[in-house]
Amino acid sequence: MPSTESDAGTLASSLHRSILGFGLAVLGILGVGLARQLLTGEYLVGVAGVGIALGAGYWILSLFLEGLHDR
Repeated sequence: MPSTESDAGTLASSLHRSILGFGLAVLGILGVGLARQLLTGEYLVGVAGVGIALGAGYWILSLFLEGLHDR
């Protein structure tokens, strides 16, 4: 079934998802770094880091699934 979107629109959407995914990956890595503070007793920072890492991971997964759906 041919797509109703143009190739340029598909490319732009894919590029947008990849840039957003890269930024979220960096944010997730920073969140994991903050989550390591749980081991040193910094519970507020550690819990915030866990939340950031899980949120970024969930958003990356949703971007991946959106890309598969658009395909």
